[in-house]
Amino acid sequence: MSGSIAVVPQKYLIGMSFSGSFQALVAEMPKVWAMFLQRQPEIPLVVHPVVRYDISNENHTYQMYSEYIAVEVERFEQIPVGMIGFTLPEKTYACFTHTGPMDQVQNTYQQAFQWLQKQGHQVDEAALRMERYDERFVPSVHAPERPENAYDIFIPLL
Repeated sequence: MSGSIAVVPQKYLIGMSFSGSFQALVAEMPKVWAMFLQRQPEIPLVVHPVVRYDISNENHTYQMYSEYIAVEVERFEQIPVGMIGFTLPEKTYACFTHTGPMDQVQNTYQQAFQWLQKQGHQVDEAALRMERYDERFVPSVHAPERPENAYDIFIPLL
């Protein structure tokens, strides 16, 4: 596996979130994805309607995780009830693409972290991790076992 390094500019995002233990996230995130996809048409000024982001905030000390399913918007004109708007600051990321069934994602992450270590890059553990989904794979729509599933992983760097 190989990766690339990219500076991702600041983004304005609107979406839905869930917080809890890792086990709770595994159980609840498919429901959050399904609800978000139903409600996405309520969000004004969407930059790319088929591009969605899963933003992760991991607190390793307390084993608490927050996930945000969101779309990029031009600006915060109106945030629908029950959703949140937030700004993701410009950041340098290592970029990788997972391709294949979703039960293989952990392998992709392990290979990505091995690549980062080999290249001498340091992960910014305090920053938000980002996954970018487009028409190649839409959680809660496409079957997770499809071999053609693909999405992009962005690991924040120091």
